[in-house]
Amino acid sequence: MIRRFLGAVLVLCGLVAPAFAHPHVWVTVNAELDYAPDGRLTGVRHDWTFDEGFSSYALQGLETGPDGKPSEKTLKELAQVNIDSLKEFDYFTYAKRGKQAIGFAPPKDYSLTYDGTSLTLHFTLPLAEPEAKKGSTTIDVYDPTYFVAFALADDDPIKLAGDSAGCSLALHRPDPATGTTTLSEGFFNALTSASNFGSQFANRVTVTCS
Repeated sequence: MIRRFLGAVLVLCGLVAPAFAHPHVWVTVNAELDYAPDGRLTGVRHDWTFDEGFSSYALQGLETGPDGKPSEKTLKELAQVNIDSLKEFDYFTYAKRGKQAIGFAPPKDYSLTYDGTSLTLHFTLPLAEPEAKKGSTTIDVYDPTYFVAFALADDDPIKLAGDSAGCSLALHRPDPATGTTTLSEGFFNALTSASNFGSQFANRVTVTCS
């Protein structure tokens, strides 16, 4: 069971031939930025909902409960494999304070849920060092190889939690990739795992606190 889903996760993470560099998995992003009582930014809480096709593939043949949905054991094991596999790819989450990159500690509080149609991965990425409240912080979510297409949810996708008084956020949604459907397969074949092609489709939140 785990081996089967690991294969799906490796595909999700782009560990495939460069020919598959255009999107094959779609993820809807909701996130929450957590502020401690002293006002410092402590981490990002992600909720990623996978498209129906990928969710169905990932669950094929796995243990289900009497209601036909994946069992609690199945979801727990899949969540662990997903988190372990995403480590190499920095969880597709990149943070900066000005021009200085911000590091993350290992994820915590991770789980998978299933609503009958789609899987949603929930996890918290704590900052390696909490950031002072005053100033501006940006967080991008994207896959550099553009195998996974991330998109912010339509309604209120990013929230501020905790002592976030005096903070405001601005969202940047990438322009639709209107031109990519006309690009040749040869173009995508030329992309490598080191490519940062997907950065132009980054979903960004900028939080400014006074």
